[in-house]
Amino acid sequence: MSYLTVPEAVLAAAERFGNRPALLSEAGTESFSELAGRVAGVAEALRDAGLVAGERVLLVAENSAATVHAWLGAMHAGAVPAAVNPGLTEVELGHLAADLQPRLVIHDSGSAGSTARLDLPAQALEGLDRGIGKVQPRRPDPVSAAAVVYTSGTTSRPKGVMVRHAAYTESGRSFPGWIGLGPKERLWACLPLFHINAQAYSLMSALMHGYGLVISQRFHASTFWEEARGLEVTAVNVIGAMLTFLARQPEETWRVSPLRTIYAAPAPAPDGRRALEGRFRVRITGGYGMSENTFGCAESPTSRDKAGSIGRPRQPASGAFRNELRIVTESGAEAAPGEPGELRFRNPVMTPGYWNAEDVTAQTLAGGWLHTGDAGYRDSDGDVFLVGRLKEMIRRRGENISPAEIEEALLSHPAVAAAAVFGVPSEVTEEEVVAAVVLLPDASVDQDELRAFARHRLAAFKVPNAIVFKDSLPMTATMRVARDALRAEYLRSHSPPTAP
Repeated sequence: MSYLTVPEAVLAAAERFGNRPALLSEAGTESFSELAGRVAGVAEALRDAGLVAGERVLLVAENSAATVHAWLGAMHAGAVPAAVNPGLTEVELGHLAADLQPRLVIHDSGSAGSTARLDLPAQALEGLDRGIGKVQPRRPDPVSAAAVVYTSGTTSRPKGVMVRHAAYTESGRSFPGWIGLGPKERLWACLPLFHINAQAYSLMSALMHGYGLVISQRFHASTFWEEARGLEVTAVNVIGAMLTFLARQPEETWRVSPLRTIYAAPAPAPDGRRALEGRFRVRITGGYGMSENTFGCAESPTSRDKAGSIGRPRQPASGAFRNELRIVTESGAEAAPGEPGELRFRNPVMTPGYWNAEDVTAQTLAGGWLHTGDAGYRDSDGDVFLVGRLKEMIRRRGENISPAEIEEALLSHPAVAAAAVFGVPSEVTEEEVVAAVVLLPDASVDQDELRAFARHRLAAFKVPNAIVFKDSLPMTATMRVARDALRAEYLRSHSPPTAP
């Protein structure tokens, strides 16, 4: 089987689905045929601006139909786009531009100021609108890099993940089957289009299956259900803390709507998931993926009721390859069932590496396997459990501790809305455990009571030494807790906690 490139997927969608609605946004509704024409028009404009095949394009823009046109249009022109967070500062954008070395930068009106000092040829989104174009795309190798996705940089400066054409098209072909979607769906992209989830799962699924894709500028927990009803969406993807934010909204904000499927990464624990499914009248399905490997893990028939399980390795709907997973211990041996180790994947569409980072690429892809940096284990059924990032694991009294396990215990307290656990240097042992906790509105619990609660659910060496209460947790742009920020803030204002 020959893989499709992204431009081929756009043209094939126009031929197969024609006048069916493709993109729905504030700009109106456009069909698959119109989408393909506008993408070709952008490609014409970019070529006229001097862009040649193989060059990079930095795209700094909020979610919109025009942003989709620009991202796809750059590929149509043979270039490699890197869509990045429009909320980045001038300094942060400068770092990315220095790394990417783009031929030009495309920006929307809101990003014009932050991109003005990059000393690069710039093109406003509005200036790329040529209407319906006819230029044909050049066909790159389907396993070459289609785009660059910059990681969120919670533990280091962002790295540019090169994502293959085939990763996008095979993910779009396969994702609906992973989460149980049907032949007719309307997807909702309220995640940012600079994130791999919105690109590979939402946009590419729409192209490969003829789904309509509703584009919202951003996620709003307080108006989520009202929007879901008005937009008539049937499925949505959420990541990080987004589902937690929804769960914290007053019950009266829920509205009857066509929304029936929520893909959540990570998914809540089984009891919490069942409670939310009953409250929201949806099916919540979970999984695990990353920019480096969109073929991570998906729910299995046996994993759904297991706390912490991410299922089994996702396989392509086309059957074109196998997505392999090894779990490797610190000694380099294959982990036994129940034994934790690093998750390592291998398949022909995973990343070829990081842009402009040969050393990191060599380490990450050593031996031909993607070293994820995530720790987990398999049970006797073959289901995979994620226990956290290797670099986030806490070493205390000779034991490895998963922050996720402690967080789950704290979240089971009726007063706790959110929790994040991290390690800090200890005066007497390797590390001590600190938890940052957000309470539900009008709830009350003190540190001693919460530590006593944890002691009934956790071994003594896992109970936090210190608990700090916060109004909110710092988040990355992709709605993940910024643990490094929490740790740094704690260390600025506290002496290392002592062992109890």
